[in-house]
Amino acid sequence: MTAVLIIGAGWLGRPLAKQLSASNHTVHVTNSSHENTEESLEFGLSAHQLQLPLPCIQPLASLIEQLKIEVVIGCITPGFRRSATPDWDSYANNWQQICDAAKQGGARKVIMISSTAVYPSVSKDMKEDDASLELALGSNDFSKKSLALLQAEQKIIESGMDYVVIRCSGLVDEIRHPSRFAMRLRSVSRNAPANMLHRVDAVGMVEYAMTHIGHDIINASTPNTCDKAQFYQAAIDARSLNISLPEVVDTPDKQIDSSKSVKLGYQYHFQHTLDLL
Repeated sequence: MTAVLIIGAGWLGRPLAKQLSASNHTVHVTNSSHENTEESLEFGLSAHQLQLPLPCIQPLASLIEQLKIEVVIGCITPGFRRSATPDWDSYANNWQQICDAAKQGGARKVIMISSTAVYPSVSKDMKEDDASLELALGSNDFSKKSLALLQAEQKIIESGMDYVVIRCSGLVDEIRHPSRFAMRLRSVSRNAPANMLHRVDAVGMVEYAMTHIGHDIINASTPNTCDKAQFYQAAIDARSLNISLPEVVDTPDKQIDSSKSVKLGYQYHFQHTLDLL
């Protein structure tokens, strides 16, 4: 049994908390607003209000120490889309605070929910070594967002603690269904893979990483897939929606290679992205 603090009990954090609790771990969560904290409490979780960035890390460090937290899991979003002029350093700064507080509070491990958006838009299979802060600083292939995410990952890597960085592909479930995204796309490629991950596997991967993976970065993506045009058409058909695909193009893009996570022992619930629909 492990004492866990999940920072960011939202769409992923809450079901993760429920799953870890069901596995007999002691779980606490945080939310940034009073409203969301109350929702987490109503959800049956031990919830605490925490708004990043912190004026100082002491309250968080004290909470971690008081609750005897062993593993801190960050399910926070970068928030770059909220502004026309994003503060690209804010995400890394938030993670620096989390790592410093975790270390000061006596936690032994930090798990970061990251994103496959760290990878450049290059048509190839992307393995974990294909994105790092060092590579991004020396290449024009990486976007500002990729660089900002990698700067945050580097905070965990250099924290001096045990860590796992989990780079998740596009997250979906029955409610957050891919057919919803199809309506918003300007175009869809028949030559680009659909890199997707069901929330069930995102939760499963974090739980597995808690006890079976350490000092590592892993991709979390459904092992087998099809092209985006086929995937989104199948998503529309699965919900019997009266909409058409946007313009179909032939632009190639990256495919996320999740074979490392399989070699490390994780068994995906969903083996093909079409099974997510």
